[in-house]
Amino acid sequence: MKRAPTTVTVRFSWDRPTGNFWVDTGLVVLLRHFGEGEHPVKDVLSWLQGQLLQPSGNRGQYYDRASGRIREYDKVNWVYPTNLFIKVSGRANKTTVKINGEEETLFTEPPKFELNLKLTKKPDICDLCGEAAPLTDAAMWMYPFVVDPQKFGTFYPGTKRGLRLCARCALAGLAGYLGWLWKAHKDCIHFFVFHSDLQELKRLHEEVLGPLRLEGGRSGTAPVAFSGPYLHETTWGLLLVLFSHVRRSDQLSDEARQLLASLLGATDVPPPAPLTLYAVMGTSGQAFSMKALREFSQLQRLYRVYEAWIEGLQDLGIERVNPHQRLVEIFRQFEAQQGQNQETIWRDRIAWAVLEFNDPSPFIEQFLFEARAREKNPRPLVWGTIEILNQYLKEVFGMDEQFQRVLAGFGHSLGTAAQARNEMGLLYALRNAKNPEDFYRVLNDAQFRLEITIPEAILRIEKGERIAGVPWVRVKTLLSIYAMNAFLRKNAPQPERAQIEEA
Repeated sequence: MKRAPTTVTVRFSWDRPTGNFWVDTGLVVLLRHFGEGEHPVKDVLSWLQGQLLQPSGNRGQYYDRASGRIREYDKVNWVYPTNLFIKVSGRANKTTVKINGEEETLFTEPPKFELNLKLTKKPDICDLCGEAAPLTDAAMWMYPFVVDPQKFGTFYPGTKRGLRLCARCALAGLAGYLGWLWKAHKDCIHFFVFHSDLQELKRLHEEVLGPLRLEGGRSGTAPVAFSGPYLHETTWGLLLVLFSHVRRSDQLSDEARQLLASLLGATDVPPPAPLTLYAVMGTSGQAFSMKALREFSQLQRLYRVYEAWIEGLQDLGIERVNPHQRLVEIFRQFEAQQGQNQETIWRDRIAWAVLEFNDPSPFIEQFLFEARAREKNPRPLVWGTIEILNQYLKEVFGMDEQFQRVLAGFGHSLGTAAQARNEMGLLYALRNAKNPEDFYRVLNDAQFRLEITIPEAILRIEKGERIAGVPWVRVKTLLSIYAMNAFLRKNAPQPERAQIEEA
């Protein structure tokens, strides 16, 4: 007697994470739809294919042998941008028929798009979850970010020989496409995947990311304050939007805001689980070419910086009604027209510094001197830029507030006097100082030519080439920013408040 084929099943459970950000995201997608327990592999695979295929809008022809007629069918394809990774095309038998006296090869039925796990009979250890089970080779369509094993072999040590996955991890790898956020910018495309405890990740997707997700466009699903071709600027654009919904939101419920606040450490209660954001950037053509993958695990600390900025903008009277929007404008400004393109490299470098808790001032200086000052009608920085920079340096680097005021005041005097005497070259000389001797020589020159007095606190250099405990080069950079900003403000006065407060 012939035995009926055994149905291969897979078990999903909230208490079996893999620790891998992509596969765990897929597990959350599958658990939300199927729930915990055993499920036939073919049912899960069929559902996933149904979610990832869509009509392409084109029609094809096939030869219907039963009726002997040529019929039309609606073509389907993998949804964008999943089709950059999944390269499995539809299959069907073909036959040759004569049309208007000429032979033509047609399908005998509408082609079917089918993915197959091809599991081994003998169990072995899954490369991701470490459990013993029948395995399948992880092709790119299941695990998209293992694009170049040679390049990313360090990040995924097992990829040099090819990943081998159990059915659960392979299916979750496919389901991961349904849990990402993405943002397209010309031929660049960014992918974002959050990772945490499975239960917290489920709530994050259901209550926060679901309502905020953008639908229906080819520009992406990630809500961003701004974007560009670089990874860090677009990641920061996404986080700014996410942070803005903690205090108030017209898109999230109160419970969702509370969840987001707790995950970002914005409440008195310790966060329920660590929250990490993975950002991937690459270019799209016929396939996806990954250029960078970064992990951001200090989201709670970043949120505290954001909160301090919002409160600072309000307390200083710079923006009382919508400080979040002012903060967005401050970061958005670091771009410039170069030829046919809007170059945003400065915004990316500044965003990188913030995301990594490094010093953004060298990139602000670079933007002011190399882009903004060379514009046809150069403008100063958006009001509030200097204030949030000073606040950041005070909180992240412990810079003395009194010394900041001395620098800001002197920088303003220097820039104003340079503008009055048309001495922009002095500011470039200051910016280009290569060592403390150069720095003091330029200041001495400015003192006589502009008839200004250098504050004593700036003249005292300490051991380790520090001034008031600050590396001399940061002092030089900040002074250059304050002075050039005052110079440009005098050239193009804005209707907003006095410049002394801003340097």
